[in-house]
Amino acid sequence: MNFGMPTLIELEGLEANISLCHELGLDFIEINMNLPAFQAECLDAEVLNELKTKHKMYFTFHLPEDLDVGHFNKRIREANLKIVEDTIQLASRIDAPLINMHMNSGIYFTLPNRKVELYEKFEEEYLRNILASSNHINQMLKGTGVKLAIENTGIYHKPFIRKAVEMFLEETDCYLTWDIGHDYSSGKKDEAFMLIHKERMKHMHVHDAIGERNHLELFTGEIDLPYFFDLAKENNCSCVVETKTIEALKNSTIRLLDRDKGFSLT
Repeated sequence: MNFGMPTLIELEGLEANISLCHELGLDFIEINMNLPAFQAECLDAEVLNELKTKHKMYFTFHLPEDLDVGHFNKRIREANLKIVEDTIQLASRIDAPLINMHMNSGIYFTLPNRKVELYEKFEEEYLRNILASSNHINQMLKGTGVKLAIENTGIYHKPFIRKAVEMFLEETDCYLTWDIGHDYSSGKKDEAFMLIHKERMKHMHVHDAIGERNHLELFTGEIDLPYFFDLAKENNCSCVVETKTIEALKNSTIRLLDRDKGFSLT
């Protein structure tokens, strides 16, 4: 089981992140494509291959969080699919094993007495778009060695989202990421779905939480981390230590190495 880190906003450029990854003895970096420097067109596969060979580590990718492959507008949907395609091609060229993606729950209208979610209101059209997109993405993935893993964000209590994710899971190269902090802080809205489909889990985002506060240092909150590490080992998941600062990442890695906490990197 491998442990990695996200690209941190405190660090300038990829090489600074690689330096910290090497210092902490982690296996990989998840490149966050929300950041301008980490768009697919800004990254050079040859350079990435040189860096991962030199530092004996690898990369995964986190697609932009506003990505929406179920959008009602065909041109917007196609543009989002092109981002996915470009990322798959880049990942394939550098032997990156996994691309992480959020599901987008879409736009809602606020009425005087309720909120109307458009993907729920027009579920048939939304799911038709998702089916076409999931088929297309799976065709892009075939033969590349790259997996797509869909991350939970506290929205799996919504039936239209569960149906959409299950459409992806019918594809051979589409899997799940369990973000345990998002799940805990949502009141475990995602847990039942994740456990039903736990055999499809290939990736984890691990961070601690206290109530609605998450991305905390490991072993400083309320989450039963040894349980999730055992689950990750059972499913051979890669794990991103998804704390957001250098200090929190360093402290979390130290705690991972502390056998008194019930788990170690070795």
